[in-house]
Parts: sequence; C-alpha cells; structure tokens
Amino acid sequence: MGEVDVSGQEYGVEFHHVQMYADAIKSMEEYKKLESQLNALAEKGSYDPFSGGMRFLEPVNELPARVQAGAKEWDKLCKETGLPVSPEKNFTPAGQDLVEQLIVGLGWRVTAEYTGTQTRSVLVTSQDPCGAKIVVTCVTGENKDAEEYDHFDRVHVDRFFEEHHGYQGIAVLGFELPQAGAIEETLRRYKKLHPKMLLGVKRYEDTRSVRDECTQKSKKIVLGTMTILEAFAYYKTDKGGEVDRGTVIRLVHRDGTFGSQAGFSNPQGVLPGFIDVDASFDGTSIPAYSDHWVSNVTDRHSFLSTLEDVLGFTPKVDFNAGVVAAGRAKIESTVSGNNTAKVKNTCDSNEILRDQSQVYLPINNALTDVGHVHFFLKQLGQGVQHLAARVKDLVSFIERVNNYRLVTGRGFTFLNIPPSYYGRLDVARDLAPHFGGDMSKADSILGKLVSASLATKAGIVAIDVSAEKIKDALKDVPAFQSGPQDKLVETIKCARYSNMYALLKDHFSEDTYLQIVRNKILVDIQANDVLFQIFTCNILQRDTKDESPFLEFIQRVCSEKCLPDGTCAPIKPGCGGFGIRNFLTLFLSIEVSKAMQDLENATAAGDKEKEKNAFKRVELFTKQMDESNPILTEISDAMTAEGNALEELEALKESEAKDDGRKKKLEAIAKEQCALKMKGQTDLQALSDRYAKQMQDLM
Repeated sequence: MGEVDVSGQEYGVEFHHVQMYADAIKSMEEYKKLESQLNALAEKGSYDPFSGGMRFLEPVNELPARVQAGAKEWDKLCKETGLPVSPEKNFTPAGQDLVEQLIVGLGWRVTAEYTGTQTRSVLVTSQDPCGAKIVVTCVTGENKDAEEYDHFDRVHVDRFFEEHHGYQGIAVLGFELPQAGAIEETLRRYKKLHPKMLLGVKRYEDTRSVRDECTQKSKKIVLGTMTILEAFAYYKTDKGGEVDRGTVIRLVHRDGTFGSQAGFSNPQGVLPGFIDVDASFDGTSIPAYSDHWVSNVTDRHSFLSTLEDVLGFTPKVDFNAGVVAAGRAKIESTVSGNNTAKVKNTCDSNEILRDQSQVYLPINNALTDVGHVHFFLKQLGQGVQHLAARVKDLVSFIERVNNYRLVTGRGFTFLNIPPSYYGRLDVARDLAPHFGGDMSKADSILGKLVSASLATKAGIVAIDVSAEKIKDALKDVPAFQSGPQDKLVETIKCARYSNMYALLKDHFSEDTYLQIVRNKILVDIQANDVLFQIFTCNILQRDTKDESPFLEFIQRVCSEKCLPDGTCAPIKPGCGGFGIRNFLTLFLSIEVSKAMQDLENATAAGDKEKEKNAFKRVELFTKQMDESNPILTEISDAMTAEGNALEELEALKESEAKDDGRKKKLEAIAKEQCALKMKGQTDLQALSDRYAKQMQDLM
C-alpha cells in the first residue's frame, strides 16, 4: 500500500482528561474527612443556591444572615472533627490545595486514586461520569523503581518541572480517539511529520486467568485494552525546530472493559492504574463539561500547523492584536478545532451541554514584552493558560462557589470585573436628554445620587438601588420634581446594566441582568446565541506574584431556530462563540487586577510614588475598557453577519438547487461585513495604541 497524504485528514477526537502536576497532595483520609463534613453541612442547612434562599435578590438582605449561619455551623463541625478553621477574610489564591478547592468550591469529589513507588495521583470529578475529569499528580519519594504505569512515572513530573522553570501547572491534555485504527494512524503521522515530538505508545490490558476445560490448563484472556500515545505539544519556536519538553498531548483509545463505562464509574477507563474510592456527593455539585483548553505559546503558527498535521484541526476564529491589547500589552490568538463532533443534528440542549466530541483549542502568543501572556511565558514557559468548562446554570454555579467560600474560607474567588463593564450613568448621554440637553439639571441629579451614596462620581449606580431610594434621595432636587420622574428613575436603575441591555435588549429580565452584574459575569452575543463567562482566581500558585493557570466556566445559551419546514434547527456546537468582546475584557481585567494588587502593596508599604502610579494604571485600563466596548460590539456584530452569510453560502454549495442570485447577494454581504469587521479592528488598534502611549508615559 502506497504512502497516503496525511494532511487534512481527520477522525473523531474527544475531550478526555487533564493531568496537573502539583507540589503535594494530601492524604485520602483528609480529603474524605473534608467531603464528609461538607455533606454534613448540606444536611444541616443547605447553604447553597439550590435551597431557594441564597439568591441576592429575594428576600432582601437574607443572604448575609444565611451565610453567617452557615459559617457558624461550619465552625461547629470543624471543632467536632478537628478540621482547621479558615476564616474567609484570610482567603488568598496562593498556597491552596487544588484538590480541596475543587471539593469545596465546586462540590466535586475524589473518585479514584493511584499510589505508586514514586508518585501519587487522585482523580477529581463531578457526579456526572461524562463531565470534566482532573487528575492531580505529585512526587512522593526518591524511589528509583519505574512505575508500573508510564503515565504516572516520576520522570515525566521531573521533566515538566524542569521545563516549566520549577512551577506547578497543567502538564497533560488528554483526548480520546474512539475510532478503531485512529491511534495507529496518528502514530504514523507523528513519525512522518513530527518524529521529534513523539514520546511513545503504551498498551495496557485487562486480563483474567481462566482454566481451559479441554486442557485443564490456565490461560489468559484479554477483557479490554487501552492504548496511549503521548507526544510533546509545542515546538520552542518554528515548526520542526527544537521541541518544548514540557506540556504533553495524550491520545487514548479504549476497548472492552476499559471503554465499557465513562468517567469515574470506570476509573481504569480514565487512566490504567486508578482504583476507585467511595465518593458521596451532597447534591450541590454542578457538573461541568470541557469546552476549550487554552495555551500560551511563543509561536502559535507552529502549534496550529502541528494540530492540523496530526489531528486535522483547522483554525475557527482569529483574534488579532487590535482586539486583544491592554495598554502596552498585545497578543494574538487563534481558536483551532475539529470538524467531527458526533452531536450535530440535535435540538436537545442537554445533549449539546454534555457532548465532549467538539474540541476547541485557543492558542495565544505575545507580541510585546509586557502583559499577562508575556510574563506567563517568561516565568513559566509555554503551557496551558486555562481550562474552560460548560455548566447548565452559570449564575447558580457562581453563587455556590462564592457562598461556600464565605462559609468555609476555602474554594475559589473570581476575576474582578470593573463595574463599568456592565454600565454606568452618563450625565450627557443618559440624563441630559430628559431635560432638553440642560447639563446643569442633569449634573444636579447625579450630584444628589452621589451624596446619597447611590452612585459614584464616575456614574456607577449602587446595585441595590430601588425606585423608592431614588425618589427619596431626589425629593428635594428641583430638576427631578419638575422633570419626568418615572422615566428618570428607570434610566437610573437601568444604568446598572446599560451596556448589557444595549447588547442583549429584552433577551433577559431585570432580575437576570442584576444577577449577571452581581456575579460579575462576562457576556457576549452572536446572532441570538448568548455566551456567559467567568474566570477563577489562579490555581497551583505558590505566591500571589507568580503567574499560574486558572479555570474558566461558561454557559452557552443557544437560541431556538426553525427550519423552513417548521422543524427545529439543530443547535450549533460552540454557539455564542468565544467572547470576542470579552477577550479584551479578560486581558484588561487581568491587568487591572495586577495594578490593584500593586496599589494595595504600595499603600501597605507607604510608597506614595508607586501608589500613584498603580492608581493611574487602574484608571487607564478601566477607561480603555469603557471606550473599547462599543467598537467590540461592532466587530462582534460584523463577525456574526459574515459567519452567517458564509455558512449559508456553504449550504448553498451542497444543495442541489442552484440560486446564483442568492449566491451573489450572500457573497456581497460577507464582503461588506468583512470590511466592517476590519474597520472595527483598525479602530480598536488605534485606540489601543493611544492607551499604550499613555501607559508608556507612566513608566
């Protein structure tokens, strides 16, 4: 059989698991003691969003009392069991045990364990076996004997730490190749195109000894097999050059008993060597399903090319430097992915939620010597920046995480999103039109709201403001008394989420908008599909000054569409996109958080000069975010319209019916929207350059 061109060929690839390397893992006894205490807490009061009393909105002011009651119950349980008390006010992301964070913050459980001669590993999952699976591994001793299972061998941990400059991190991205022969074909591709990246292939068998009835001799039968191919993920620079010996891509194929069940119900099917442990979920755990895994690299084109060569992945979305520039920091990013998702023709949102066959891998590289991605690469080297997982209800998920941290002092915090992202009361834009453009009257309204602590000078309206509070504060203001009072009240209330409303209109109720603001959720929309996003604090971080990975959780709210015949149109995997509006917001928010940390450190040290500089940086990043929002909306709208036109063109090509008129119209729409998209990116680049100059002047 002759050589086959391997480029462009693709087969099924699914998310399977990730493996992280940590400094240490606590004993199973400690983890199970913690899980048991959390189960006991849930039985005593249900201090979670599912009890119906943990929402911020109803009843007013009940949340603090409930959390306080929960904290007292938790302290009481800690005294009974001897578990250390961790006051929430002392919480810091640095120095946390990741397994504990997942247990407390997400309600997940340790569901399997491996203890070897050199290393120890635990598997942490939600109660859904099909959900995200996180393996955490640490070195336990100096024993030089090789592990029975190569994927748990210390040599890989040591190599990763050496390549990663001694830092903990996400070391292995595990994918399943369910198609027979896929591992062999992938191996052939690596040998042909990327031989230096290949680590090797291992085959594990589940065997039993049985007695042959004819010969009465013992014989071995194979009940299942698992084949594991491992290869390094990145080149250090150009494709074909020196290999980065840090992050690994692991591809698995399961047969028989290894593939009979999903997830922790079959721990050997996650990784051979795992033994299941008893796991009792308390009912508050929210399942999460892998959506995309993000890498920071020095040369994203070489990684994109490698993924295409061996897995057939192709670029899906490009974010250029204009879209992701924060002050002087600039990056570029491309989302790569497969085209073979199994779930393609369903209207069932739950099926789409749980599907793991649509794989997306966003890839970032830095263009400047400042900013998060640059410092990540400088400090840690190339690696996985964050893992993103889908949940069904992001509001409930966030409330659960926040409430359990408030109660136990453990878990996660989330990236702080500036209030101006959601909306603010602009005197000229929002208030003056009610008075025929009279700025003095408009200023008097905002001034009184500020003095009543219902708004800030920047126009950020208090989230708990009500019509009654507004009317009471403005009762002595002549402009309010003679003006359109009801309309003014609605304008002021809406200012809390005015940016969101401009984007989403009547997609959501006021209560939902306020939940978005309170929970600091990032929002984007493509056509009628909505994307909710939130990012956790850093994980696997020893010191707050260190760069480290983090987690992202999203909710895709896919719109319901009908086909011409009236039947339900299939839901498109990845609906809602990847948050082009939020991509810049994420990086700006990271920079704002760093500047706020510098501000806090400078204030504590009494360094007035550094304090002034950090304050100015916070101010500049926040202003850039405010000015970028409308341009990002224009880019997002143009990308959506262009994508819809191209998608319809593709469908037209596959159709037997020829419609040249429609084809020309769609081509014109795609061209026009592409031009609008490029104009928006140019405008955004100019804005970013302006703020980069201002940031440079601070240095």
